[in-house]
Formats: sequence, structure tokens, C-alpha cells
Amino acid sequence: MKPWADFALRVGIAFVVALALSPVLGILTPEAPFHRVMTRTFQLALVVALVVRRGPVREWPAKLRAMGFSGPERRKRALLGASVGAGALALVLLASWLLGGRELAGPHRIPFWKDLGEAVLTAVFVSLFEEIFFRGYVKAALGNWASAAFFSAIHFVQPIGRTAPAGTAYDPLLAVKRLGEVFEAWTEPRRATLGFLCLFVLGLALNRLRDRTGTLYLGMGVHAGAVFVIQIYRRVLEGNPTVPEGSRNLLGTPVPVWIHGDALMRGGGLLPLLALLLLLLASYRAPLPPWARA
Repeated sequence: MKPWADFALRVGIAFVVALALSPVLGILTPEAPFHRVMTRTFQLALVVALVVRRGPVREWPAKLRAMGFSGPERRKRALLGASVGAGALALVLLASWLLGGRELAGPHRIPFWKDLGEAVLTAVFVSLFEEIFFRGYVKAALGNWASAAFFSAIHFVQPIGRTAPAGTAYDPLLAVKRLGEVFEAWTEPRRATLGFLCLFVLGLALNRLRDRTGTLYLGMGVHAGAVFVIQIYRRVLEGNPTVPEGSRNLLGTPVPVWIHGDALMRGGGLLPLLALLLLLLASYRAPLPPWARA
């Protein structure tokens, strides 16, 4: 079976498993929004589906190395990438604030170190998992363009807002009946256009960094740095998410979400898209230190 066909089959199996298990898990977690139960179940099922029949466990380290989870100067590559990712996102947020599109309140939460630690852990975990998965396995199976499209599309398997829990009555078709909640983000024009395009461009840039360096670590650093800045913006600075209708910036004017994007920078905006296009150009043209090259 061709790699892309095998990948599609495993994704399909994971999706069916998630539909079957979500109604049960939703009852067991009565406080959780049902869309979160479904998406987390799908993610776990997908990881299991991709791992099953991948050879003996003793061969997994060699396969990870082949995906780019190895190579010289790993720490230096990751730190270089983190500085680029964090710096780029910080400049986007600063420009957005100067243009009146974002709110950057002072730190209010106590203790600050707790938020900082959570931001670091989130950045490390997200970048580690997603780079191994998307730039390692999915890129090898689908190629650069298709893997970037899948990377972008999977981030919008979510509703626009919070959804109701599953309830207490078991319904084997509950996940099918409420499937529209999971794909609700695709019905919102900004997410379906600018949102998809932003993450697609980011996926292409990270794929290119994987090719140019021969490892995942530079791209992993870029990813982690960007996630870290977003987490600090949300947790410490309590940034205005700019999503609810009627949100206003520091100048008291309506927030132009199409220009600045939302708090997660996932919904898309023209300003983040411009920054990501520059990152894509840099991933192709920017000179790399000798120790960072493939």
C-alpha cells in the first residue's frame, strides 16, 4: 500500500473509533464540553493507529532518527529556532498593538511563575509532538504540500465556541449527531480562508526548515518560540482574544479581527499572514550557520 493510502486508512480508522468511544467517554467526564471529548479521543486514536504495526519497539528509535529526530547541534538549532519564532510572534503582537488591534494589559495573575512554567511546558510539548508527527511522519507520507494542508486543516477540527457536555443518557450515535460541532470552525469565513492559509504557510516553512537542516530541531524551536509567546500573551498579559462581536481595543474602536487575528493567532488575520509569508521566504532564502545546515 502506498504511504498516502496507508495514512488515509489509519486516519479513517481513528475517526471511526473516536465516533464510537466519544459517547461513553463523554458520560464519564460530565463537566467536559463534548467537542473536547471527541477531539481528544480522535487525537489519541490517531496516535495509536499510526503506531500499530510499525515494527518492533526496538526499531522505533531508528525510525525517529530517520524522521529527523537526531543530528548534530540539536540544542543550538532548537535555541536558534526558538529565538526566531518568539521574536517574530512578539513583533506581530507589538505591531498589532501599535495599530490599535490588540490589548496588552499588565500581568494580573499570581503567581507569575506558574503561568510562565505552563507556557514553557505547553510550548515544548506542542512543538515536540507536532513536529515529530507533521514534519516527521505526515511529511514522509504525503509530501510537503499535502502535509502542510493536513497540518492546517486538523487545527480547525473544533467548534467556534464552547459546547454542551454529553449528558447522562447513553446514545451510541451521539458523536455522529453532534459532528457538526467539531467542524463548526470550517463554517466561519475567516477561519476557512485566512486561518487555513496562515497555518498552511507555516507548515510549508517548517517543512522547508526540515529539508534544509536535515533535522526537526530548528523548526521545532520556531514552533516552540511562537507557541510560547502566544501563551504568555494569553496567560500573563491577558490579551484581548478579539473574537466576541463588539470587542474593542484600547482606543475604544471595534477590533478588526480580519486584520489582526484572534488570541491564538489560529483564526487568521492579514498581519499574521504577512509575517508568516516573510518566515516562508526566510526558510528558503535566509543563510544558515554552518552547524545548522543539513
